[in-house]
Amino acid sequence: MHARDEVRPKDAGARRTSVSVPAANTVNTATPSHELLSLQGKAGNAGVVRMLGEGGHSWAGRAADPAPAVQRAVVQRSKLSHGNISFTNVSLKYPESQGKATRILELLASNSKVTSFLGDRTCRITLEKRTTETPANVVDKGPEGVFVMLASYYLENYDIGYIVGMLCHEFGMHPMAQAAPNMTEEEENFRGMPYPVPGLEGKDVPDGFASMNSDTAQQADHVLGVIPGSPRYTVYRDVTLEMADLLLRDVHNKEDGAREQDVTDLIDCFLMDVASIAATNDNRKRGMPLLGNSEGESIRKDIAAVYNAYKARLSQDLPLERQPIRPLFPPEKTPAAVKADFNTLLKRIATGKMWAWSIDNST
Repeated sequence: MHARDEVRPKDAGARRTSVSVPAANTVNTATPSHELLSLQGKAGNAGVVRMLGEGGHSWAGRAADPAPAVQRAVVQRSKLSHGNISFTNVSLKYPESQGKATRILELLASNSKVTSFLGDRTCRITLEKRTTETPANVVDKGPEGVFVMLASYYLENYDIGYIVGMLCHEFGMHPMAQAAPNMTEEEENFRGMPYPVPGLEGKDVPDGFASMNSDTAQQADHVLGVIPGSPRYTVYRDVTLEMADLLLRDVHNKEDGAREQDVTDLIDCFLMDVASIAATNDNRKRGMPLLGNSEGESIRKDIAAVYNAYKARLSQDLPLERQPIRPLFPPEKTPAAVKADFNTLLKRIATGKMWAWSIDNST
């Protein structure tokens, strides 16, 4: 998850003509009745939000009020769309924001698991200047469509692999998993049970072994989505691996801006997500490098060990047809790299408070 800072290029262009750009103004008034707690990017943003007192909303079996940012109307000046998936308010003033949004739409529309989940429903992605809320969340409103809220700073400051990695969590961990046949019944075998954390099997702890448990987690479905072999983990993993296939396809097809590093970033995003959830029982603020956090160093050591254990498992389980992505797996994670990931996240959240140049909500 070694994300790089980016600058807006002066002469970058949109990638392909398959994405339409209507000029008409429209108004979207999505007011969901509940909200899914999102990935928080790559390295435990949910913990950042809770740490800063920026209340998120849980989805699995807890009371949750609609987020004000989700409720308010969004004025569309111009819209990028690919089939039934669209960005509602991305700025076309800067080619970089348009180019990133275009590629995200193409990747989502090419992912068979995402398109199968959506069917003929619409999916609308709205950028928001949000730093006091989770950086992204997805709301499934049934026949009315699926609504994605995405922090502008994430689009502006993270590379494609990390952005689609976060969206793979949002779709795969939450509504796609919930819509899977027999998910509720199959998950009952994993609920409320202490499950050994991969990579920490030999750690000396009072309870006998390091474990994660959906009943004591910050959010139950996050833990249920990182237990290897569980149905929710399988949905999340599979949508991510298909996205890796698509990113590598773009490299082979020499698509504009496509890089092998995108695949590496995506896998890094997935591994940091599952590792930080499993190592902390979804209390990821415990690993933050902040003044007064006395356990942060030891937690970051745990996250690195768990990351490497999940990486080995993911690599070992790759089917034959996915072997081409194996050489693009990220390197072993160190505690210092985990700390750097957290620091990058904090820096970019702070940056997001100052501007949101990728948003166009003008009338």
